[in-house]
Amino acid sequence: MSDTYAAQLRMIGASAADFAMREGGPAVARAVHEGRAACERAAWKRIADLGWFGIAVAEAHGGLGLFAPAAAVVAQEAGRALMMPPVTLGMAACAVLAAAGDGQATLETAMAGDALVAMARVVPAAPAGEERQDAMLVPDTGAATHFLLGKGTGAAFEARLVARGAPDTECASRIAVDGSALTDVRVGASAWRNAALMLRGEPGWRAWRQGMNLLWLLDAAYLCGLTEAALDLALEYMRLRRQFGVPIGSFQALQHRAATCHVDSRASRALVHEAARAWGGRREAWAAAAARHRAAASALRVTKEVIQFHGAIGFADEHDAGLYLRRAMTVGACHQDDVRLALVATANQDLDPDANPHLDTNPITAGIAA
Repeated sequence: MSDTYAAQLRMIGASAADFAMREGGPAVARAVHEGRAACERAAWKRIADLGWFGIAVAEAHGGLGLFAPAAAVVAQEAGRALMMPPVTLGMAACAVLAAAGDGQATLETAMAGDALVAMARVVPAAPAGEERQDAMLVPDTGAATHFLLGKGTGAAFEARLVARGAPDTECASRIAVDGSALTDVRVGASAWRNAALMLRGEPGWRAWRQGMNLLWLLDAAYLCGLTEAALDLALEYMRLRRQFGVPIGSFQALQHRAATCHVDSRASRALVHEAARAWGGRREAWAAAAARHRAAASALRVTKEVIQFHGAIGFADEHDAGLYLRRAMTVGACHQDDVRLALVATANQDLDPDANPHLDTNPITAGIAA
């Protein structure tokens, strides 16, 4: 990574941190937990105005052309501020749409913040003998306007863009523990045939896989930021809370536990940064899956410890410590089965793009060295 690009990343991180703290924070997360929409149109537009959704899109398609490292920096600051809008999903979806031959109009709409495109895999369903495609528990989709739904693998792969509320479709949402929405999407046979075909065949499958790798990496970065913010909250409390006439942070038993949390969170952050640097190379898929898997586990471990550090008040719904745990539970649970499958697939094969289709690259990140 060149010094110039590193300086760009630092400036992007500083800008993202300033914006995220103004747009997010525990108060906003609490409002969502209590019933407010996780993603409001005005907030989504303000995020788009900063160009976040075009970070991982090449300049030829109207994006910023900064790709995975810059997107990870932004996602980390979004997690640190506990932002509830699905910014990681927005960045990854735009990267996939850039690889779609007929997706430029949708891409421009999404990058402008006028659409929120959610990505999900469908499974065939046949109630009463009718052909139907279902995508279950699609995360962070309360405000989704479109669903980019992938079906099949390899040469048989296809991804179609389905508008929310289109004829012969159903969307049923339920609320996750953090207040965000999980949506069950059901697409009838006629709706599937009429939906725009965005990706197909081997090239489409590679673009889809790389888009999912990007989403995993960005979710991992988000969880790293969230974990560090939660630990900072606990450390501040341990400096202020006094017992037996001294701050509880002076107790060696708590110091050891806090040090373990610090090492845990820093190790996850290091793996995320390594995965971002590996982007576009043959280690891309494995690195993204590994970072996602570790960050999710680390976030749960640390946020649970943060509750314990606060003692009884940490268990109270009124305290902010629980907000970080709830968000870590929701984001950490997303895509876990797919992440494990990717880790197993890459562990059993050489890290060779010709030997492992999960490691193929495509022009989404052309020009970024591993």
